[in-house]
Amino acid sequence: MKIGILTFHDGINFGAFLQAYSTQEKLKSLGHDVEIINYKDRVFAFKERAYALRMNGKFSSNAKKVWKFHKAHKLLNNTNFTSNLSTLKSKYDFVFFGSDEIWNINNPGFGYDLSYFGKGLSNTKKVSYAPSFGSTKIDDTKLALIDEYLAKFHAISVRDINSHNIINKLTGEKPVIVPDPTFLVDQAKWAIEPKIQGDYILVYAYILKPEHIEVMKQYAKEMNMKLVSVGFYYDWCDENHLGIDPFEWIGFFKNSKYVFTSMFHGTIFAILMRRNFTTFMDPYRLQKFSYLLDTLNIHDRIYDGNKNFKAINYEKMEKKIVDYSNIGHHFIESALKG
Repeated sequence: MKIGILTFHDGINFGAFLQAYSTQEKLKSLGHDVEIINYKDRVFAFKERAYALRMNGKFSSNAKKVWKFHKAHKLLNNTNFTSNLSTLKSKYDFVFFGSDEIWNINNPGFGYDLSYFGKGLSNTKKVSYAPSFGSTKIDDTKLALIDEYLAKFHAISVRDINSHNIINKLTGEKPVIVPDPTFLVDQAKWAIEPKIQGDYILVYAYILKPEHIEVMKQYAKEMNMKLVSVGFYYDWCDENHLGIDPFEWIGFFKNSKYVFTSMFHGTIFAILMRRNFTTFMDPYRLQKFSYLLDTLNIHDRIYDGNKNFKAINYEKMEKKIVDYSNIGHHFIESALKG
């Protein structure tokens, strides 16, 4: 069958690229002809590139990162660019929506874009795979406007409890909560391992409190390891690697001895690479993470003031990770049979 994917696919963001690429590769592995629908509002696209170039105040490193992402994006089987889905020439048997926060109707970047609910796409079966409403409240009045679009979906899954509850309220149905698509393929095979001397502790985190910084510095000192940051520049880290692509980013996780993160995909890739980790959490991110951490029974990895850096028993967790991944595999296979 011919399948289109509509998601955030071309941002300069490690997790966003890898969720799109993973969805593509998973569907291809099932024998389907898969395309990424190269859709984006032009203003949103401009904002993304401008932000990527000025992050951390490190223009040259950011430019290198943008160039590397441009090369990585060539691995996505993109359609021609469009800012209007109704102009698409391709006809699909199915269109998959997600993952990522494509249903966050309050996102400050792209705003209220009904294209991510299927507006402009007709004569195709629509399936959502792990989209999120992000911080959208269940009583947000704007949600009433998406009812008619959700009713046209062939199958709906989401990735978190808040999104589950919103869909349940709007449709009366209880959608499947599935894992991020990065759980559906072997990420380690794509890793480009970094050329770093000695053992290191990886930092992939943003909006940190002074307490968090001190905890990381103290732990690195106790372990006699360097702190290596990826994606964000911190003068208190021993090394900063900004101009890297998504596959090099995976490699940093794979070779690390410990991971400190505050990011959704940082937590996911620590798990996928079977690394010990600590997650610095705030209420907004906890909403995104809670189902994942509950399912794998690793809520104790959230930093709560206690320095819990004990090793994770991944051998004991293995079945839970496999079972969690299988929820996604089974949802996709079931949806495509309909």
